[in-house]
Amino acid sequence: MGRKLTIDEHTAVLAWAEGFKAMPPLDILPPVGESIRRAARRELDLYWNLANLSRAGERRPGLSSGAYKAVFRVRVTLERWLAASLREQLERGRIEIEDLFDGNFFGCSIKQGGSLRMPLASCAPTADCQGACYAHDGMDAGRNPVVKGVLNGVIAAQFEAGNEAARDYIFKLLKPHVRRAVRAAEAEADSAGFARRARIRFSHVGEVAAFPDFANNLAALVRDESKGEVDCVVYTRHPNAKLLDPELFLVLFSLDESSEDRRRFVPPTARIVRSAFGGRITDSVDVNFLEHHRWEHIKPIGTGKVCPATAPDTKDRTCDGCKCDFCFTPKLVTLGLPH
Repeated sequence: MGRKLTIDEHTAVLAWAEGFKAMPPLDILPPVGESIRRAARRELDLYWNLANLSRAGERRPGLSSGAYKAVFRVRVTLERWLAASLREQLERGRIEIEDLFDGNFFGCSIKQGGSLRMPLASCAPTADCQGACYAHDGMDAGRNPVVKGVLNGVIAAQFEAGNEAARDYIFKLLKPHVRRAVRAAEAEADSAGFARRARIRFSHVGEVAAFPDFANNLAALVRDESKGEVDCVVYTRHPNAKLLDPELFLVLFSLDESSEDRRRFVPPTARIVRSAFGGRITDSVDVNFLEHHRWEHIKPIGTGKVCPATAPDTKDRTCDGCKCDFCFTPKLVTLGLPH
């Protein structure tokens, strides 16, 4: 990681990606994060190189487009392999559920602050978002973020499959993580430079909606710990969006050109947003997010409200830097009352 690869090395990375498939479960012991990063270092680093190649464009013509087509499948295959390894070790009693809480459960999005990371394997991807996903950009493709998403996804899946006692135990383990996340969200709001509510984003990567019972219970824990002062915000493309409790979540349902048919999944109280791949915006949504990657910020084509943090000429590409909380303001819903 860090060194620029030669054309021959990139060719080898793409060849690996095209043949990559899940392997036998890894032998994982506490501390599990370190154990996974060590045991799967080769595959994690090859994925990192593949993700960088997928963003190379004309600097690696041909190779870059091949990487772009392969990068989502490789990331998901890698995550599922690591998750299967963890589940096997749990079943064998070589690790315990508390070992999955390795480091902080919550993380941070540079753009929006406190957030929760899930694996890309939890996504219901669209034709457009798979290769373009920001999870393949920069440090989000690194070893630590990938492993953290896997750990959080296994915790969420264990909760979904667990009985009442198992769920209670998972939430006992989660409480100190929620307390820290609430305090951090409140501190971020205090230092935002304008008046806004504190918030935690679910999920910075992946789909918490794939685990709706877990998501709703976790959001309730955030509400209780913060006495209702920290909002839970979820960006989602998932058909399960309607299973998220509207009393607990502010939902932003994300569409793109290839997924207009998913409007049927949009909850009544949700804002509709658009991932404007290629810069193609529309006024049929509440706000458009222009496609932006580390070295490229695409200009808008069409008409419609554009997120200021994604505009081509913006310098500070954060919500607080733009003093904008449009996405995090509840949408007014017309109830259709009689005249």
